[in-house]
Amino acid sequence: MQSNARPAGRPCWCGNAELLPFSADYARCPVCETLVAQSGIPDDISHVSDDESDLYGKTYFTKHQSEDYGLPDLPTRARADLPERCSHWLRTILKYKLPPGRSLELGSAHGGFVAMMRRAGFEASGLDLSPWLVEFSSKTFDVPVLCGMIEKQAMSPASLDVICLFDVLEHLPHARQTIGQCLSLLKSDGMLAVQTPCYPEGKTLDEVLRAEPRFADQFKPREHIHIFSRRSVTLLVEQLGAPNVVFERAIFGHYDMFPFVSRVPLTVNNPEIIAEALQRTADARFMLALLDATARAEHFQQESAKRLGAIQSLKAERDRRKQKKTRASSWPRGPSFLRHPRKAIAALFRRFH
Repeated sequence: MQSNARPAGRPCWCGNAELLPFSADYARCPVCETLVAQSGIPDDISHVSDDESDLYGKTYFTKHQSEDYGLPDLPTRARADLPERCSHWLRTILKYKLPPGRSLELGSAHGGFVAMMRRAGFEASGLDLSPWLVEFSSKTFDVPVLCGMIEKQAMSPASLDVICLFDVLEHLPHARQTIGQCLSLLKSDGMLAVQTPCYPEGKTLDEVLRAEPRFADQFKPREHIHIFSRRSVTLLVEQLGAPNVVFERAIFGHYDMFPFVSRVPLTVNNPEIIAEALQRTADARFMLALLDATARAEHFQQESAKRLGAIQSLKAERDRRKQKKTRASSWPRGPSFLRHPRKAIAALFRRFH
C-alpha cells in the first residue's frame, strides 16, 4: 500500500479501504484504479419510494438534468437519442448478438433503446427506479418496463441473452452485488453491454483535466459513486466469473468506455450476417435502414473531420511561412550597393564615362 493512503470515508467496491487523495470529493483506489466518491451517500440511494423527493425520482428527469446540467428535456431526448447513441449501441450489440433473443436494459430512461431492440427482433424489456419514469417510457414507446432494483425482480436465472447498462454502472452503490446479479441472469453465452465514464488510471486530477477538460462533468459525487478505469472494470467482471472483455469505441470516447463482457469469448458477426438477420421482419428492416443512414452520417462526419484537420494543418503551415517571411523582412538592411550590386556598378560606370 502506498504510504500516503488513508482510511476512506467510503471504501472501494473491491474492498480496499486505504485510498489515495484525488480531489475534494473523490479518492483513488491504488489496488484497482477506481475513483470512489467520499461524500455521504446513503445505501438506499437506488430505492425510489417518493417520486418527488428521492434522487432518482421524477424530478431527476424533469428538472435536475436540465436545470443543473443543461441537458435536453426527456421528450426531446426521446427523439434525439434514437439516431445518435441508441443507433450506436444497437449496431455494436448486433456485432456480437443477433435476434431473436431476450434482453434487459437497466436504467432504460425514456425507453427508446428498448423499443429499437424490440423492433430489431429481440424480446426486450427495460428497468428503472422511478414509477413515474416507468409509466412515461411505457406510454411513450409502448414497451414493457420493470420498476425497482434488479436485485428485487422475480426473474429466472440464466434467462437473458443481453443486459445493457448505459450510464448506470457509475451510479451503483453496490456495484459488485448488482453486476453479480446481472451475470446470474445471463445465459452461459450471454453478454453485458456497458457504457460508463473511464478514469485514465494512475492520472492525477490535473493530468486528467489537462488531457480532457470535459471529464470534469463526470465528477458528480452524489451520483457517480464509482468512476471505473479499464483495469478496474475488467477486474470487477473477472472476479464475478466473466473474464472475456472487449472494449468497443464509445460514442463519447473523450470520457467514456464501452466494454462488452461475457463468460465465453465473444464471436464477431460480419455485416452480411447482421443485414440478413435484420431483413426477417418489417420492423427489423426499418432498423436496418436507420443503422445504414446513421453509419453514412458517421462516415461523412469522420471525413469532414479529416478534411478540417488537413485544412487547419495547411493554414498553420501558411501562417508559419508568413511569420518566417515577416521576420526575414525585419532584419537590418545593408548598404544599397550590397542589396543591388548591378545597379551600383551601372551607376559608377555612368559617373566615370
